[in-house]
Order: sequence, then C-alpha cells, then structure tokens
Amino acid sequence: MDSIQPPKRPDRVLESIARAVAFKSRLPWRVEELREEAAKAYDRPEPPSASLGLPREQVSKWKLRQIYERVEEAAGRMDTLPPDQSEPTPSHIEAALGAFSTEQWIVLINGLDQTGTRALLAHIRKDADGKGERIVGRVIMRDTAFWLAQNRSKLVPISDPYWAAFWREQARQANREGRGLPASERSVIEQASDRSVAERLFKVDGQSGREMKVSPYEIRKWRERMEKLSFEAFAAEVGADDEEERAAAFVAWLSMIRRRHQRKRS
Repeated sequence: MDSIQPPKRPDRVLESIARAVAFKSRLPWRVEELREEAAKAYDRPEPPSASLGLPREQVSKWKLRQIYERVEEAAGRMDTLPPDQSEPTPSHIEAALGAFSTEQWIVLINGLDQTGTRALLAHIRKDADGKGERIVGRVIMRDTAFWLAQNRSKLVPISDPYWAAFWREQARQANREGRGLPASERSVIEQASDRSVAERLFKVDGQSGREMKVSPYEIRKWRERMEKLSFEAFAAEVGADDEEERAAAFVAWLSMIRRRHQRKRS
C-alpha cells in the first residue's frame, strides 16, 4: 500500500495571515518576512492534542490561531524597515502593492513616513498599474502634508495677485456703473486702491499663527507684471492648449507674478 502523503502546506491561508498581521501592525514593507514567519510556524510539530483523537477541524483551528499569534509576535519585534535599510526597496514596494487592497492602502498611506511616501510615489510613477493609479493621489496628499509641515513658515498664498486684480476690476466696473457702498465712507475705487487691497489681503496662518502681510508696493508690482505679461500671453508662450494644461499654467503664472525677485525675461 502506498504511504499516505501529508497535506500540502496551505500557502494561501498563510499568506492571508501574513497580510492581516502586516496590515494590523502597519508594516507593509515587511509582508514578505511575515509570510516566512507564517510558514515557519506552520512547519512546527502539531500539538499533542492532534494525537488524542480530537476532531481534525478543531486541531486545524488551534494551529491557525497559534500561527497567527506567532506571526503577530514576530511583527511586534519588527521596525518599519530592516535594520540595514533606510528606505523600502522596489521588491518591498512591489510585494506590498500586491498584498493590500486599495481601501487598505488608504489606511496604510496615512501611517507612512516621508521616506516611505516618496519611495512609493516614485515606484508607482515608474511602474504604475491599475491599483497604483488609484492610490497615487492619496500618496501625493500624504507627501504634500510632510512638505507643508517642513516649509509652512516660508509659504505665501500665490492667489493674492489674482484677488488683487479681481477686486480692482470689480471696483472699476462698479464705479463705471455708478454703484457704490452707501454704508462706507470711502468710494468704491478708493476701496480698491493698492493700500486698501493690501489691507484686505492680510491674513494669519491658522496653524502657525504667522502673519502674512502684503504691502501696497507689492500690489503695484503685481499689476505692472500682469500688464506686461497677461495670462493668455503666458499660456500661449508655454503651449498650454487643453483645460488641464491651462490650469497648471495659471498656477505657474500666478507664482511668477507673486515672486518677489524677478529675473529679466529674454
């Protein structure tokens, strides 16, 4: 009689355990190592109860619970990355992308540090698949949050030139039509003066408390720059044809107008 072959190792079950523990422990870059830990735990001898006539199903549940606990213990000893690594490797990222759903990645991304977000973003942009395209927006948001935290003290609102020009044009239109603000002691056009607009653009960063002031001189320089180079001329210069390109060009144009120190254009 042929000898009875032992059942094959349930790799899909062990992989599921490793994924669950990696997700719970927020260790996406260690999922492969946790799979190895699950395999090691499975290969350990069965408990004595297996030979005492207990139902096979009960023994299997006991064994799976033990495997999960051992993988969890292994995860508890792990850092985000192996000791000799400062950032996840492409193989780590590829394994993690294949291990978790998009919904799980939304949670995992919120726990990544800046090194992790940038490595993940670079990998997705280089080798993007369907899932990569779906989660890239969230990775960018996370990376932007890190950047803002580091650079918040140096940021300026690039939309200021737009509002300065908008309010001035609104005031001119109201003045031409003979409209005004009866409750105000100043005329509409006076309220759109460089000094008034500068006062109106004053704001305070709600997170840092930093005051962001604008001077009448800056308002005047923005106006001069806009007169020299309109947005339409800038968009044509950079070849912004469709809606998406024009949106990006508008941001670039406002940033150029807002910049304090201008280089001479050739």
